[in-house]
Amino acid sequence: MTGMYDNPPQPPWLGNHTPESVTAAFEAWADKHRAALNAIVANVNLSDPQTVTFENVMRPQLEFENQKFSHNLRFYQHVSENSDLRETTRKMAKWYDNIWTDMNMREDVFRAREVLYNRSGLAASRKQNPARYITEDIAKNAGFEDAESAIALEEEWKEAIRLGLGLPEFKNHHASDKGCNWFAPAELDGMDNDIIDQLAKGTGEKEGWLKVTFDPSHYDIFLRDVKNSEARKRMWIAMESKCPENVPLFKEAMLLRDEAARLLGYPDHATLWIESRMAKTPRAVNNLLNDLRTRLAPLATKELNQLLQAKKKDCETRNLPFDGSFYYWDWAFYASKISKQEHDLDNKKVAEYFPIDSAITGMLCLFGGLFGIVFVRLAAEDLERISPTGVSKDVMYHRDTIMFSVWNDESEGNDFLGYLYIDAHPREGKYRHVANFPLELGHQRTDGTRFYPSTAIVCNFPAPTKDKPSLLNHEHRDFVEAPSQMLEHWTWRVEYIKRISKHHLTGEQMSDDMAERIAASRHFLQALRNLRQLSSAMFDMEVHSPKSRAALENIDFTKRYNELRNELTGMKGPEAIGEPIYHWSNTYSYDMFYYAFAKDPMDKSQGHRFRHTVLEKGASQDEMLILEQFLGRKPTTDAFCMELGLVESMEEPLLKGSSIAGRDPVIEEGASSEEDPAIEHHPF
Repeated sequence: MTGMYDNPPQPPWLGNHTPESVTAAFEAWADKHRAALNAIVANVNLSDPQTVTFENVMRPQLEFENQKFSHNLRFYQHVSENSDLRETTRKMAKWYDNIWTDMNMREDVFRAREVLYNRSGLAASRKQNPARYITEDIAKNAGFEDAESAIALEEEWKEAIRLGLGLPEFKNHHASDKGCNWFAPAELDGMDNDIIDQLAKGTGEKEGWLKVTFDPSHYDIFLRDVKNSEARKRMWIAMESKCPENVPLFKEAMLLRDEAARLLGYPDHATLWIESRMAKTPRAVNNLLNDLRTRLAPLATKELNQLLQAKKKDCETRNLPFDGSFYYWDWAFYASKISKQEHDLDNKKVAEYFPIDSAITGMLCLFGGLFGIVFVRLAAEDLERISPTGVSKDVMYHRDTIMFSVWNDESEGNDFLGYLYIDAHPREGKYRHVANFPLELGHQRTDGTRFYPSTAIVCNFPAPTKDKPSLLNHEHRDFVEAPSQMLEHWTWRVEYIKRISKHHLTGEQMSDDMAERIAASRHFLQALRNLRQLSSAMFDMEVHSPKSRAALENIDFTKRYNELRNELTGMKGPEAIGEPIYHWSNTYSYDMFYYAFAKDPMDKSQGHRFRHTVLEKGASQDEMLILEQFLGRKPTTDAFCMELGLVESMEEPLLKGSSIAGRDPVIEEGASSEEDPAIEHHPF
């Protein structure tokens, strides 16, 4: 580091815990939590509402929360290569959740918050309520009207916390799963030799076979490149069938969620959960899902026929039988084949321009310039100098992690903002998908000084080999891992594709021609891709809003999940397998991008406005209100549909922000964010 960014005012997060220190820290949290709640009860007189204030009711809890979130101990269960530390963290997190539930079921504490909530007028307007998340959580945890309901709710809700809400056992099975499949080398025809060389070789009964894991770095490439349809089928079925012990856990979780919601007076879990979310009602969610389904269906039919024709031609060329059906294990293989033909794109050649190290640097520079932020990569000597222990590895929970200090640029005052960790490669025991994990949450300390946040982006790109660095494919799957769905839009524009690119051997930037072909491929098969995600969202709503308890008990969840997926996409797969937890992309990212950035993606005034109007708000305001304030109107799905060619154009008023640099739009007087709301993303 050099110059003004040499000395962060706060040392980095310490990632050097042991099983013993994690146990002690969780126990200390429980003691501090109990003390904070006891302080609330000791300092209020519920018979005199005037004694119930923010200082004696909310501050003790908030100060405890700030201390607790100053170090995310749970993170170790997802990323540590020490199996004992992972297991201890899972065990203690489960123990603490039970303690947390017991404490937050305390009626005396809830009544104190309820008095403050009603007295301050916040119950009538939740939009700018700093205590909303605590009040609503506690209301849902302890929202009983009589002793009998309280006893029933307490036991049921404890069980829901144990299993139904966080699904810890469900998640732990996934995290600890070491699933794989074994194949003869001849079955891997089409797969890159560099990948094959990395595969573990079998011994004993598996002598002569190669091990292909379920990590995305193996699984995704296998389904995309392997020519043998039966091999792809075996791999897909094995992946979809993993963790069979989760099937009864999932059903139990759905029943517990439903029971807890009904005890609170709600008709179902969806109504309870969505009430405090952007959509407000299940009806709004279902309206959006059904609207998208209707709009996407015609284009999806054309796309499926295109895939079928490609499969038919391939089968004829290779003298293979063709049964007229398109299966899930066919998807990646034929999508890649068509992409090569239509857009003249070879994923392997494209990846050569995106070594992960320079791609990350390029994206951070791009978005940093837009938002007025500087990312400073920290070398080993920097970490040693700023580490609280003087040891660099103590602030790097794993040796492969890349770390940045983050600052405002000169236009924003050069202030320190926090730390960013990027954990890019798979390893045993690591979380297998992509996620952002907060390590420390920013807040104001009791002495008025700032405690700065730290966050980790955890993903699983192929690890480098001795001959080749880790390469990032410019595919829908990879670049969606940008910090925000909206930021993905920049990486599909020719000028920014080129800016981020750098060939791993020559250092050359990608040619205009290749970048243009990549940009042209953006919406290739997007209707089918979105319907696959939509089927998961519709399944989610269906199982969380049953017509009755009996109806929920009678659902065959695995069968219903596969029925919906097959029904929406037209593709086929075995009936008896499936994992019912996926996520739905944010369609409103298109609306925000078109509104503010379509005419000038690097408009810094709009970038800074997006940062301060949307990103900085967090959960401090109603999410729909934040979106409306940024857009100056209610959000729509028109931009999303226009991008896919489902509508010809957007109305001019919807685009007005793209030509008004720096001017804050306002919501019309009397407009309400709760009228005809729509959901921002998959709600569960």
